[in-house]
Amino acid sequence: MAVVIALVMAVLALTAANSAKASASTADGTPTGEPAQADTKPADPVFSFAVLPDTQQEVLQADDDRFLQRTEWLASERKRLDLRFVLHTGDVTNWGWLTPSQYAVASTAMKPLEDAGIPYVLSAGNHDTRAVGWNGAGGYGGDAYVKNPECLQRFSPEECDTKKLVRHTEEWNAVFPPSRISALGGTFEAGKSENAFTTYQAGGKKWLVLTLELWPRPEVVAWARQVVESHPDSNVIVQTHSYLTASGSIEPTNGGYGSTSGQYLFDNLIKLYPNIKLVFSGHVGTAAHRTDVGVHGNVIHSFLECFHSNTTNPVRLVEINTRRNTLETRIYGPYTDESFPEFNVNLSGLNLV
Repeated sequence: MAVVIALVMAVLALTAANSAKASASTADGTPTGEPAQADTKPADPVFSFAVLPDTQQEVLQADDDRFLQRTEWLASERKRLDLRFVLHTGDVTNWGWLTPSQYAVASTAMKPLEDAGIPYVLSAGNHDTRAVGWNGAGGYGGDAYVKNPECLQRFSPEECDTKKLVRHTEEWNAVFPPSRISALGGTFEAGKSENAFTTYQAGGKKWLVLTLELWPRPEVVAWARQVVESHPDSNVIVQTHSYLTASGSIEPTNGGYGSTSGQYLFDNLIKLYPNIKLVFSGHVGTAAHRTDVGVHGNVIHSFLECFHSNTTNPVRLVEINTRRNTLETRIYGPYTDESFPEFNVNLSGLNLV
């Protein structure tokens, strides 16, 4: 009998020791042993992200709070929306490189997202570069800076060229450097954020947002292909300032001063990879959606949202259900509590990786 009792006591002691090992942790809470029971709870398949359109009309006056109110609203609605990240398709400012107060408004407007810990990444539009800065009447405005007599006073005749000025983003990167992107995976050029990729996990899936400059240089597109090829298990979202026209077709031109076109981007990047799922752009028009089929038979959905509103602050809300492979998107202006149901889109069969 004594032997049996001893054996029972030994088993109990061993069980207690293993239990202590399984639940032990370091001072910072990191487990030191295997968990007693694996967490098998599946990831919530439903989440959302937001896409900001051209905000160039919202930065002209220091007391215009539409830009700030939008991001404050997104931060306040984060839990309800299960908001995971925020995009911006460019023209954050109007001619901000010449009028620093415009960048000040934009910078302040992004603080609510930073304070809430919501990752975001911004595209640079033509109005965010030195390509823009003439009002036609002796001052700064939204027309090409090369028309401004000041251009030849500031730059040499060779440099006073819109094709070159559109690649000058010094002021942009002073305000929105790569270090301000919390989920940064990498950039094309050191110290420049206009060509970058960011990574996220949401809905039990991996996501990669590829942000590209306006009408990107061929070498940028080649870099983008390398990024996508090295992340075959991520669902890729591409954002760039100009890709769709106002009518929803793919932009066939370079706008007169870009390096390539929307069609070039489609032919040399978008259609080539089965894990590129969504494309977002702005620049012209109001809003649009189109569907294309890639070389692997994969479906690509592209969305335009621009608005250039003078009264409200539209934002595209995109809800993904990874279990059902569905997408629902709507546009809402929180400043005026205004909806735009004519632009609602519901999609199925996303075939997420």
